[in-house]
Amino acid sequence: MKGKNIPNIHRHNPPEWFKKSDFGIFIHWGLYSVPAFAPAETEDFAAILRTKSPEYLFANQPYAEWYKNSMMIKDSPVYRFHKDHYGDMSYEEFARTFKQTAKNVDVEEWTSLFSAAGAKYVVVVTKHHDGFVMYNTRHKNPRVDGFNLDFDFVGDLAQACRARGMRFGVYYSSLLDWTFTGKPITKVSDLFLCNNNSREYMDYCRNHWLELIDRYKPDILWSDIGYPADPRLEDLFRYYYEQVPEGVVNDRWTQFPNWLRNPLGRKLLDVLAAKWMKADGDYDVKYYDYRTIEYTSEWRRNDVWFEMCRGMDKSFGYNKYSNPKDFITAEEVRKTIDEIYPKKGRLLLNVGPDENGNIPEYQRKVLADLQNYKT
Repeated sequence: MKGKNIPNIHRHNPPEWFKKSDFGIFIHWGLYSVPAFAPAETEDFAAILRTKSPEYLFANQPYAEWYKNSMMIKDSPVYRFHKDHYGDMSYEEFARTFKQTAKNVDVEEWTSLFSAAGAKYVVVVTKHHDGFVMYNTRHKNPRVDGFNLDFDFVGDLAQACRARGMRFGVYYSSLLDWTFTGKPITKVSDLFLCNNNSREYMDYCRNHWLELIDRYKPDILWSDIGYPADPRLEDLFRYYYEQVPEGVVNDRWTQFPNWLRNPLGRKLLDVLAAKWMKADGDYDVKYYDYRTIEYTSEWRRNDVWFEMCRGMDKSFGYNKYSNPKDFITAEEVRKTIDEIYPKKGRLLLNVGPDENGNIPEYQRKVLADLQNYKT
């Protein structure tokens, strides 16, 4: 096949649909949509990276989808919130509520809003770091019973997107799955090394990716943080391009060797990774068709295609306690698109539904207002 000897085949010349895609929709929806809390008074992700320590970031994480990790950090805002509202209830118990309320979702309404707003593609979270799988997977979580939806939400959404002419991609948290680990992430080395590198998890992660490719033929594979130290990763890419010749993959597939897990390696990674996180994508990685940046439009390179992702406030997952002053406007969205698209960029704007699958009113307003800015 074309590109047999290289891992990523669309780095220098992506398919036409991707080149023409100036705007897409990200969807973060899961168990974290039940408590729907993150500290709203903190800065946004990019601002924290510029002005605060990584330790501050993890203890005061503005992303509601990180609720599970944040609640494990004693005396953090989420830790206190969880104690006040849920006592000693485990995070995993949110699955009982969510598996019922999620059945109320109306993907036809969602995709109608996305299409009318001018979105060219949609990327949905199929498993975030908390480990809950957002479709009726054949590969069950071996640590938590029934930790997945029992209907094909992802397939229903894919069909609805494609019926409206939008491309469809899948996000999957490859490196992190907190059902396989017990220690919270409190510093940068934890982020990249506090993962499970057992053959059991490598197979679990790989099997999910193969299932996503086979079932949904996604136009985008969107990994997050990194990938386990599995030597079969390049084979996974080759299989994907065979199944989806015009598919593209993002840049969050870095594999971290086990020697970094010693004390000296961790110290080195703490220093280097803290610099990477502040570099706005201006560093090299091995695997990608396009690069990603988060909550910033600053992009220093003109030799690669990229994507900026952000929420409509400071979070991707729904935060019912967000401050209205932090809501983005349709005008700001359009200005961002106009700024980055000439630089080979596109905006992936996040929608964070509530536990019932309802898109919050302030997010609906942005989508509705974007109809006036469509190109």
